[in-house]
Amino acid sequence: MNALYEILPLDKILDPTRPLRNDLSPESVVDLVASIKQIGIIEPLVVCRSGDSFEVIAGHRRLMAAEVAGLALVPCLITEVTGIEAEILKLHENIARAEINPIDWAKHLHYLKSQYGLTTAKLAELLGMSPDWVAQHLAILQYPEELLEALATDKIAFSAARELVQIKDQAKRKMHVDYAVRGGVSPALAAKWRREANLESLPQTAVAASTEGEGVFGSLVLPDMICPVCNDVIPMQEAVTMTVHISCRPVSS
Repeated sequence: MNALYEILPLDKILDPTRPLRNDLSPESVVDLVASIKQIGIIEPLVVCRSGDSFEVIAGHRRLMAAEVAGLALVPCLITEVTGIEAEILKLHENIARAEINPIDWAKHLHYLKSQYGLTTAKLAELLGMSPDWVAQHLAILQYPEELLEALATDKIAFSAARELVQIKDQAKRKMHVDYAVRGGVSPALAAKWRREANLESLPQTAVAASTEGEGVFGSLVLPDMICPVCNDVIPMQEAVTMTVHISCRPVSS
C-alpha cells in the first residue's frame, strides 16, 4: 500500500462510512485514552481523501480515543484506495484483532459480497483467508436467536458457537447454550456436547438407565455430575464450569 504520512487536524477526519465495529463508545476506549494521554498515538490511522476531509479506513477506535483525549492533531497514513480496496484494507487491518465481535465480521463480509457481487471464494482470496473461514463467518447471520445474543454480548466464543449451532434438536441446543452462557464452555467441550446431543441411537445400557430418570435430557444420556462440595448430583441446569490448575482441582471426600 502506497501511503503518505502526515499529521492531520482531528476535525478534518471523518468516521468510516461503514464502520466494522458497532459497539464503539467513549466508555469502550477508556483504556486507550489513558495510553494516548501518556504516550500518544503510536500506530497512525489509515485514511483516504473525502472531499476536503479524510475518512478513516483503519483506526476508528484510535480516532474516538483521540477525540475523548482532546487531541488536536493525529498521525495518519493517507492512501488513495477507494471502494472495495478500502473495505478490504479495513478488514486486513482488523482481521487479527480479537475484540472485533464475530457478528460485526459477518455483517461486513455479507455487505462486501452483496455490494460488489463477490463469491465466497473471491472474498476469501482478497482477504488472504480460506473460503471455509469466510463461509463460517457468513453463516453466523443464520444462527438461532439464542446464539446470536450470546455472541453479541461476548458470553460465548465463536469457536464454541460453531459447535453448538450444529446441535439439531432446538430444545437441546437452547439448553446447552444457556449452560454455556452461565458456566462457560471451551470449544472442545462444546464439540463433545454437539456429538452427544446428535447421537441417533443409544446403547441398550443407556436406554435402560434413561428409565430411571437420572442424568437424562430427552433421549440424551449424560453422566451424573457430582458437586465436590456437597457430594450431591448436580442437575445440568444448575452446574457451572470452573477452570483451575490440575493440582488445585477440588476432590470430593
